[in-house]
Amino acid sequence: MIFAQFPSSEAEGVILAHTMRLNGKTLKKGCQLTALHLELLNQANIDLVTGVKLEPGDVNEDQAAEAVASELAGEQLLVGKPIAGRCNLYAKQHGLTLIDKSRIDAINLADGAIAIATLPDMAEAHAEQAVATIKIIPFAVQKSLVDSAVQFAKGDQPAIEVRPYKPHNAALIQTRTSALKESILDSTYEVTQGRMRALDSEVVFQQRCEHDVEQVKAAMQQALDQGCNPIMICGAGITVDTGDVIPSAIKASGGEIIQFGMPVEPGNMLLLARLGDTTIINLPGCSRSPKLNGLDWVLQRILAGVKVVSEDIMGMGVGGLIKDVAHSERRHRLAAKPKYQHKLRIAAIILAAGSSRRMGEQNKLLSLVKGVPMVVSVANAALASNVESITVVTGHQSDKLEAALTGRNLNFVHNPDYASGIASSVKIGVASLPDDVDGAIVLLGDMPFVTKNQINELIAEFDPTLERDIVMPIKDGRRGNPVLWSKRYFVGMQKLTGDVGAKTIIKEHAANVWEVPISDEAIFSDIDTREELGRANGETGA
Repeated sequence: MIFAQFPSSEAEGVILAHTMRLNGKTLKKGCQLTALHLELLNQANIDLVTGVKLEPGDVNEDQAAEAVASELAGEQLLVGKPIAGRCNLYAKQHGLTLIDKSRIDAINLADGAIAIATLPDMAEAHAEQAVATIKIIPFAVQKSLVDSAVQFAKGDQPAIEVRPYKPHNAALIQTRTSALKESILDSTYEVTQGRMRALDSEVVFQQRCEHDVEQVKAAMQQALDQGCNPIMICGAGITVDTGDVIPSAIKASGGEIIQFGMPVEPGNMLLLARLGDTTIINLPGCSRSPKLNGLDWVLQRILAGVKVVSEDIMGMGVGGLIKDVAHSERRHRLAAKPKYQHKLRIAAIILAAGSSRRMGEQNKLLSLVKGVPMVVSVANAALASNVESITVVTGHQSDKLEAALTGRNLNFVHNPDYASGIASSVKIGVASLPDDVDGAIVLLGDMPFVTKNQINELIAEFDPTLERDIVMPIKDGRRGNPVLWSKRYFVGMQKLTGDVGAKTIIKEHAANVWEVPISDEAIFSDIDTREELGRANGETGA
């Protein structure tokens, strides 16, 4: 291949290096000049053109790209039409990409003239999605280079393939304890069913039983009798050892533990086992959330028919810090925002109106936790955070509450109807906010371990422009408190009744809920009884 400037009168057959516009006509880059083109050049008084002349043994860029692409592609890939030296491979079906990195690297390292880019190995691909692109950098390459690339691409299996997901009939077994609400089990089923359907499979059998070896074993047998594979087990408590309840039930059934633990966060506590030809997965706590976690990576392989062994799971560590993705997205999002955009104004509402019936005559909000009244701890966390204002909704013993919180920059509103339930306090709190706030974070007065950092994490993730406008903390798949609400929900919140809070709004606007991983139990730690108060203060036997 000769790259040079050629006299226009002698340029027939030259491949144009740059687009040219001539008297209303456009000659595009890559165009092979004909006698008609030369006439146009002559009329435009252009004496020289920059381009390429092919030599013996050269292969045109499109032909070269298609030759390499065709050798790389597995049967579930469609070889696209080459254009300007680029040939794409498209997935025919929804499935998992299998990429032989060593062969792709060999071609890329052989000569910079042929460049191949692919999706990551074991990445999910949808039908008609580009899985790989083969680009010839110059306008032509020597046939020997194409032959070499084709030789590198050869192998017992295609270098680039999509393994389609195969429909599976799965089982979900959930264990329960008296402390675990049925609504959490319902939500876990919905999330798991959604996860399976996204991979072209279905949960066809579900069973709930006590967190007990024999009961789990019996439920597994029922799932096996139904022909379910895989069997997923979500425990009321997180499995912490292979001698724990669920792995003990698996082993008692004749199953084999393949791997416990994985270097993916979230997803560390996943356990993989097999019982004959049936795959059994003891789900990590984060599986209760629809957000991406290590379970998804394991399920994708299993449902695509890829055998998963211990080494596969333990090889997921590089790139396995999934939970930091949200923080990375936030940094990019903030960097992209115009500097003139106003700072979001977030108010805090502290609900402190309840009568503490389960605590007896004692007002729990004034009870000391680590030497500080718990409602004061909540107020101090809010005051140290990035909220613009703080409103405390009082009711029972309002005078005592205001006295305990005196000297702080707080607004107080009284709820005379506090006995009707939490909804009345939410309504009064929201109604008291100024019109210029963008949202409000609702804190419970009986959760003294929530910190300013946790509040600030929720505020940092709040973005109404992206419809991330109901922000709540999550740990091990369980959602907690406080919750940050966009002002657009205030009208709906003022229509709430009873003692159920705003759960109906969350369910109605589930697509707008943005979950923020929080590392400790503070988001669950409300104090309702004397026993819980004792435990909060470290009293043994409480």
